[in-house]
Amino acid sequence: MVTSAGNQASVEAVVKLVDREIWVVTAADGPRQGGLTATWVSLASIDPERPILLAGIGPNHATAELIDASRHYVAHLLHPDQGELAWNFAHGSSRDRDKLAGLATRDGPGNAPILVDSLAWLACRVIHRYDAGDRLFYWGEVVAGERVAAAVPLREQAFVRSLTDIQRQELAASRDADIALQRPLGEEWRQVVANLWPGESSK
Repeated sequence: MVTSAGNQASVEAVVKLVDREIWVVTAADGPRQGGLTATWVSLASIDPERPILLAGIGPNHATAELIDASRHYVAHLLHPDQGELAWNFAHGSSRDRDKLAGLATRDGPGNAPILVDSLAWLACRVIHRYDAGDRLFYWGEVVAGERVAAAVPLREQAFVRSLTDIQRQELAASRDADIALQRPLGEEWRQVVANLWPGESSK
């Protein structure tokens, strides 16, 4: 169901209350490496001895290809003043440029790059992948991690405020382009789900 204009404004008002951590997710496949800025990352286990991290990645992104190939990724939290680093991974594609060029890194599990100057990081081995149309969800068993410094991580709203007007416009244009590519995939997935549970989609 598509929300009406009035209801959409109400929903957006609620969504703006959410201020998620900014994560940089990196992965590699042989000599190919890349990463992106993500906010759909969350702990998915309460068991401290078997931590699991869930990452949602757009299927059109190069990083998803690298994770699929290697079955590993590293998710990084950033220092509150690392908006520029977040921007580096937020714009453009790893297919077109090396987003890790000039950055201090070391190899993590599966050769996924670890950003040395991040606030903290978790290296994950993928144990399950779910295709939800406009997002690929990866459940990653945390196999290593480190809190490098004591600070509050960079969050989405602070990151956006740190950008210039031109960068915000580019970020919005990139988001709109992603939506245009991903929405048909999401609609196709919704139809599959509706067929599995007849009648549920109309409730």
